[in-house]
Amino acid sequence: MGKSMKQLTVGFIAAAMVLGSTACSSNAPTESNAPTENNAPTESTGSTDYTGDLPYVKLKMYAIADAPSNTDLAKQYWDKLNARLKKELNTTIDYTYAAGNDYKNNYALAIASGEKYDLMQAAPGWLDYQTYAAKNAFKPLDNLLPKYAPYLWKNISKTTWDAASVNGKIYGVPGMDTGVTAPAFVYREDLRKKYNLPEIKSMDDIETYLQGIKDKEPGIIPSDDYQSQVYGTSWIYTTPYIGIDEIHDRLFNFVYDPRNGQVLSVVETPEFKEFMNKMKDWADRGFWSSSVLASTNWGVTQVLNGVAAASFNEQLPGYNNHATQVEKEHGAEGWELNYFMYFEGNPDSVLQGSTTGNMTAITANAENPERALMVLDYIQQHEDLWDLITYGTEGVNYNLTADGTIDTSNIAEGASFNYFPSGMFANANFKKRKSDAWVNYDTMMEKINKKVVPDIFEGFVLDKSSFETEYTALNDVNSQYGYPLEAGLVKDVNKAYQEYLDKSKAAGLDKVRAEVEKQVKAWLASKK
Repeated sequence: MGKSMKQLTVGFIAAAMVLGSTACSSNAPTESNAPTENNAPTESTGSTDYTGDLPYVKLKMYAIADAPSNTDLAKQYWDKLNARLKKELNTTIDYTYAAGNDYKNNYALAIASGEKYDLMQAAPGWLDYQTYAAKNAFKPLDNLLPKYAPYLWKNISKTTWDAASVNGKIYGVPGMDTGVTAPAFVYREDLRKKYNLPEIKSMDDIETYLQGIKDKEPGIIPSDDYQSQVYGTSWIYTTPYIGIDEIHDRLFNFVYDPRNGQVLSVVETPEFKEFMNKMKDWADRGFWSSSVLASTNWGVTQVLNGVAAASFNEQLPGYNNHATQVEKEHGAEGWELNYFMYFEGNPDSVLQGSTTGNMTAITANAENPERALMVLDYIQQHEDLWDLITYGTEGVNYNLTADGTIDTSNIAEGASFNYFPSGMFANANFKKRKSDAWVNYDTMMEKINKKVVPDIFEGFVLDKSSFETEYTALNDVNSQYGYPLEAGLVKDVNKAYQEYLDKSKAAGLDKVRAEVEKQVKAWLASKK
């Protein structure tokens, strides 16, 4: 899958967490044609037998991913994958690559176009899964899943299917893994060492680092993340709150305080205004461009290409690749990356695991929903096919070592695999370790696994029907008054903050917050 901005911004860390809802048990499959009621799916003992003559169909697929740079290898790969799918399911896939930099608009346009996508990436939050499902952009799958994806229907838990439901219907097929979103700060460790800056263990250390870069490296911008992503990726993890209504990119209007059960508007939390002062200070110091609100740069790419010294918008799966990439491409120049997870600096922060973070939907007007589900079901039962869509072609994109790890150290230049959006088909049972993984990968995963807890809002859908007008107005206020404040691009924080708060109140903030609180409390009570 391409290393596009959004894939890694919201891509989910495949953590080996004991959360029950995705860990396979050793039980025999249930006799009923329904998911198991407990949190652990049953494990099938054999593959689904697709019998009968299947007419040939070409499936249209859409997912957020930058097009591969090596078009020759990409063509060879798709020829190989489609030849196998043609042979076994009389199907091929026509994949539309969608650039990550303007993913929100690209995704909206793809749905609005009416294109009949049979396989479409879907996700709560960043891809607005619940919103699109509620507007009937996707096809309800309840009646199709038991027949055309029986393996997934039985082996994905009922709790996960419930979490994938909107207004009582299933519109997305989850993978077979649990993940957690945990954005982090990635930075040039060689520059930190060069200027004897402190090790980064807190936001204060980040500030010291960025100032050091500003003072010592005039040819490099300290950070170059787009819009208000410095705030968006870090703020929630510096607080004790849990986000409720992700607008996009870890930006929320409302949060839940697990310490006392309160629902709060973000703008009224004391931590928000305090953070705005920090953003103003950092912007004034030149830690990012004054034109950041118009930027579409993925900050991590800017670090990898030497434009920036740091990005606030990294995640562990991406870093696992980027650390080794920098070593290969710039090791001779002395480059070195390092990584700091925001939750490490805040013991009160909450890290939640989710089983529906990346799903596959089928558009409402798709022509081949049955075959699309069969492909999803088939891939999740055949490890060699799953390896092909996840790691590429053995001997070309990777080599498999004697101990079963993925080795990419001796592949040809330009053969790094990014041709297929495999996150849509996550499977914890098939996942393999990479031999050139970052040396501290296991240590970091251990920290994540100790911190992560089940997502108390997984499957929660905010019903905006009684306050749609006010909620839309709040988002408009956020765009007009919140973004400049969050990016530090205001003259007076107190004045800008008060204006943002006043405009939010005028838009109906108190009414919406009361309604959100009512729904949240009802949801949590239903889970007891």
